[in-house]
Parts: sequence; structure tokens; C-alpha cells
Amino acid sequence: MKEIELENNAFLISKTDKSGIITYSNIPFQMATGYTEKEIIGKSYKFFVDQDTPDQVIQDLWEKVTSGKSWQGIIKINCIEKDFFWVDSLISPSYMEDEMIGFLLIKRKATKNQIEEALIRYKEIQRNK
Repeated sequence: MKEIELENNAFLISKTDKSGIITYSNIPFQMATGYTEKEIIGKSYKFFVDQDTPDQVIQDLWEKVTSGKSWQGIIKINCIEKDFFWVDSLISPSYMEDEMIGFLLIKRKATKNQIEEALIRYKEIQRNK
């Protein structure tokens, strides 16, 4: 397993339906993960979240976005070859005619400081289980 270095100006974008199933991914997301669009569409967003990410982080994220609010945080993402990368992720509900239809995920390269802070937070969560 090795960490993939994302480009500083890359924006990895995906969309999901209300249940978190991916309905769209842009080319930078596909290139970063190593999966084709066909392989990504239909998978749960959780498929790409690394197992080191505490369940509490994902639960907090899901509760916030399903209540209609945006969530921002640092997430470790898995690639096709067991490699990974860290992203600063903004996840927001998507609406059509006042009805929530899914979520928009915009991810960019996390900084070293953001990653260090996330790792400290992850360890604190694991200790407090």
C-alpha cells in the first residue's frame, strides 16, 4: 500500500443518490482511484472510504448530509490497487424542486497538516470506543 500524490489543483467530483450510491464521477476521480466510470457507477460511496476511517466519522457525515446540511472533513480514499490518498471533502445535499435527490461530493488534495490532524482525531475516536 502506498499513498498516491494528488495534483494540487485537481477536483475529484462525484454524485450519489439519496442512499449514497454513486451516479456520476468525473475523470480526475476515476484517474485517482484507478477505476473506470463503469466500475464506479452503482457502488456505494463507502466502497471508496478506507477501513481506517472510524465508523463515527462516517456516521457523523451521513447524519449531517441526510438532515440537509453540508459536511466537510478529511477522508482517506482507497484506490483499485490497494493504494490510497487523502482528500479534503465537502459533501452537500442536492435538490430538485425542493426535494433532496442525492449528494454532491467535491474532493481535493488534503494538506499534510489536515492529514496529521485527521490521524490524531481517528486515534482519539478509537481510544474512546
